[in-house]
Amino acid sequence: MSKTTKTGSLVDAKKMSAELFTLTYGAFVTQMLKDYEDPQVVTAKLDKIGFDMGTVLADDFLAKSANVPRCQDCKQIAEVLSKLAIPNYLGVPATVSNWSSGDREFSLIIESNPLTELVEIPDHLKATLNYSQVIAGAIRGALEALHFKVYAVAVENASNTEIRIKLDSILKDSLPAGEDY
Repeated sequence: MSKTTKTGSLVDAKKMSAELFTLTYGAFVTQMLKDYEDPQVVTAKLDKIGFDMGTVLADDFLAKSANVPRCQDCKQIAEVLSKLAIPNYLGVPATVSNWSSGDREFSLIIESNPLTELVEIPDHLKATLNYSQVIAGAIRGALEALHFKVYAVAVENASNTEIRIKLDSILKDSLPAGEDY
C-alpha cells in the first residue's frame, strides 16, 4: 500500500475538482441547448453568466492581488490577464498574441482550456456555439467592474481557445470620486 503525501492529495483533489467542474459545465451547456434549442441564444446566456461572474471575480482578484498596479492601457491589461488572472482562476497559462488596431485589440491564447478537455462539441454546433464564451464574458465583466469597456469573444480552434479582446473605452463616468486615468 502506497502512502500519499499531503501535497499529492491536494494535487489530486484539485485535479478532481477541475474534472468535476468540467463535467458539470458540459452538462449545464447540454441542458441549456435542450432548453433553448438555439446555440446562439445559449452563447449569449453563457456570456451573461460569465459577465456576472467576472464582476464578482474582479473584487476577489483585487483583494488577493493588492500589489498589482492599476492598468493604464491595453498592454497592461493583457499582461495582468495572461500572467495572473487566467492562471489563478483557470489553473492554466495564457499567452498574448494578435495585437492590432493601435494596441487596442489582442488575443489571449489558452492552449489547454479546462472547459474543453473532457468534452467533444458536435460538428453541427461548432459554427454557432461559443462553448467557452463564459470565459470571455467573465473577462468582460471583470474589466467593466474595473472601468474598462471591452468586447470579448471566445473562439475554439483545433489546438486552443482564443479569447479575442478589444478595448472600447475607459468608463470615466463611473470612476470613484477623485480618481482619474
